[in-house]
Amino acid sequence: MSSLKTLVPPKPIKLYSCVICPWAARTWIALTQANVEFEYIEIDLKNKPEWFLKEVNPGGKVPTLKYGDDIIIESAITTEFVADLFPEAKLIPDDPFLRAQSRLMADRFMEYLVPVYRELYVACNVDAAANVFGAIDKFLPYLKDAKPFFGGSDHLTLAEILIAPFLSRLYMVLESGLVSGETLETLTSDPKYEYFNTWAQNIFATPGLKGTFDKTANLNWMKERLSSLGKL
Repeated sequence: MSSLKTLVPPKPIKLYSCVICPWAARTWIALTQANVEFEYIEIDLKNKPEWFLKEVNPGGKVPTLKYGDDIIIESAITTEFVADLFPEAKLIPDDPFLRAQSRLMADRFMEYLVPVYRELYVACNVDAAANVFGAIDKFLPYLKDAKPFFGGSDHLTLAEILIAPFLSRLYMVLESGLVSGETLETLTSDPKYEYFNTWAQNIFATPGLKGTFDKTANLNWMKERLSSLGKL
C-alpha cells in the first residue's frame, strides 16, 4: 500500500543500498511502498567508499539503515524494523497466525526459488531455467489466498517484500532472451502456473517495485558477468 500521505519517521532515516543488490532492495521496497520520507545513498559494492566503512558500517554490507544516530543491519531485520516503525502502513499482518504463515511463505520461497535465481543471475548458468517449474511446484502450497496478495491483502506485506527482489530478477532473466523463451512462455501461458504468474505480475505493478527496480542496471550487470565468464 502506498499511502497518499508521506510518512515522516520520528528520527531521520538514511538507507545505504545498491541498485543491483536484491538483499538491499528489500528495505528500499518497504520504505517506498509505505511512502516513507528517507534519504537513499547508493553504495558501489565493487568500490566501497572509505567513509562508509569507517563511519557507517565497517562490515561494508548493504542494506545498512541509519535511524537517527543508530545503525541497523541485515536485510530481514532492517525491513521488519521499517514495518514495525510504521504500523499505519500495515506491512505486517495483524493476525498472529497469518503473520506466521506469511513468514513461512517467505522462508519457503528462499528455500525453493532463490537457489534457481542464484544459478541464473549470480552463477550465470542459463541452463538452470529448466529448474524453475520444479521450484514453483514446491512453493505453491505456501502461497495462500493471493487475492491479489498473500492472505487476501490489497497491498504488499512483509513476506512479499522479502521475496520481491528475487522474483523480479528471476523474471528479468527469463524475459531477457539470455535463456530459452520456452520457459517464460510456459510460465505465462500454462494454466498450472496462472495463479503464480498473476501474483508475480501484481507484485511488479506495486509502487514499491516500480519505484525501486532498475531492470536495465540489473540486466547490464548480468550481461557484464556473462561476458567476463565467456558465456556471452
